[in-house]
Amino acid sequence: MKKPQKQESIFKEAWNNMTNDMSKILPEQLQKREGKKKFVLWLAILELVVLGVAGKFLYDWLTG
Repeated sequence: MKKPQKQESIFKEAWNNMTNDMSKILPEQLQKREGKKKFVLWLAILELVVLGVAGKFLYDWLTG
């Protein structure tokens, strides 16, 4: 019988998976750590703004 390997933290595993996925999408100049952080930050802000605007229009449409 094999001994089960100790599982890493679920958060560490998720972070590693996300980092690998982002490295596949980003251009080479953004794959450096500094550029990647800035890009992900702006992407998150843009996503929040777009979802907020879309949510407001959907809410206004549904309520009225």
